[in-house]
Amino acid sequence: MEKIRVHGGFYLPDPDPPKEAHVELTTSCNLNCKFCYRQSWSERIGFMDEELFDQVLGELNDVGVQDLWFSGWGEPTIHPRFEDFARKAAEGFDLGMITNGTTLLRKADAISRYFSWVFVSVDVTDPEMYRKIRVGSSFHVVEEGIRELANRDGVELWISTVLLKSTVSKLPDLIEWAAEVGARGVLLSNLIATHPALAHEQIHDKVQPDGVSKIMERVRTLSMLHHVRVIEPFFYYKTERRCPFIEERAFAITFDGKVVPCLFTLHDYRAWIDGREVEVKQLAFGDLKEKSLREIWWSPEYVSFRAKVKIADFPSCNDCLLWDGCHIANSNEFDCWGNSPTCSFCPYYRGTVQCPRSYVARWVIGA
Repeated sequence: MEKIRVHGGFYLPDPDPPKEAHVELTTSCNLNCKFCYRQSWSERIGFMDEELFDQVLGELNDVGVQDLWFSGWGEPTIHPRFEDFARKAAEGFDLGMITNGTTLLRKADAISRYFSWVFVSVDVTDPEMYRKIRVGSSFHVVEEGIRELANRDGVELWISTVLLKSTVSKLPDLIEWAAEVGARGVLLSNLIATHPALAHEQIHDKVQPDGVSKIMERVRTLSMLHHVRVIEPFFYYKTERRCPFIEERAFAITFDGKVVPCLFTLHDYRAWIDGREVEVKQLAFGDLKEKSLREIWWSPEYVSFRAKVKIADFPSCNDCLLWDGCHIANSNEFDCWGNSPTCSFCPYYRGTVQCPRSYVARWVIGA
C-alpha cells in the first residue's frame, strides 16, 4: 500500500481489507418513530433488487468480508425477499440484523435459522411511552416476539436503546426487563435529533449532565446482578475520537448500491446536534453499479479518508467555543481545516452515539 500525503507529512494506511458490511435492504419502514433519520430527509423509498443483492454478496466475498448486517434506514424484515436474502447471506457470512421487532413473531423461524445476532430497538418498557416513541408499534407485540426468539437456539438477542431525557429515568426498569425476557445485552446510545422539537431530549453535553451518573450506577448494579451486558455511550465530550466503522474496518451499502463509510452519512438529512441545525450529506465513495467493491475500497479518495479519520485530522466542532456561530460547520461538506468531506461534528466519532455492530456482539460472547 502506497503512503498517503496528509498535510505536511505522510501516513501509511492499514493494508487490511474490510471485514464488516452493513447492507440496507430497504429504506421503507412499517413504523414512524419520532426520532428516526427518515423524519428529516426527502429521498425516495426503495428496495434492493435481487440482482444487486447477489452482486453485493459476491463483492463482499471477493474482498474477504466476514460479517454482514441487515441494517440501514429501513426495516429489513419487510423486504419481500427477506427470507431468501437471509438464506443466501448465511451461506457465506455471519449474519446480524437491526430491527424494530414488529415482525419477530412471524419471522422467528427464519431469523433463528440464519442469524447470529439480532438487535431489537426498545427504548422504554412503559407501553404508552413506547407507543409515543415508536409510532405505529405495540410494546406487547414486540415483547412477545422477543420472548419467542429468546427461546430459540442459535441466535444472540440484544436490545438497542436510544436514550431520551424523558425516558432515561426508566432505564433501570428496561435492564431488569431485558434480563427477564432473555436478552444477552443492552446497547445504549444517545440521541441524534432529527427535528428541532427533539433537541431538548438530547442528554449528552459538553459536560457531565446532571442526574445521569446516579441512574447509570443503578444500571451497572443491575447489569451485574442479572448478568446482562450493558454497553454505555459517553455522556459528555472527551478528548478521545474513534470511529467505530473505520477502526473496525466496516462500511455500509445503500439499497441502490452506494458504498458509504458509515451509517451517519448513509443518506442526506438534517439533524440538530447540540441544539444546532446541521445538514448531513451522503458520503458515497462509489457505486457498485459502476465499480467493484475492491476498486472502491482501495480508491485513493477512500483510503485517504480512512487515514484522516484514524489520525483524527479534523477539527472538533462539538466542543469548539465558536460552534454556535460558525457558518463553516453548517454541513459535513467541509470544515475550517480545509477538509472535504469532514467528520468534525459526528457524534459516533465522539462516542456519544452508538449502533449495533460485530465488535459489540463478538467481544461480549467471546467469538
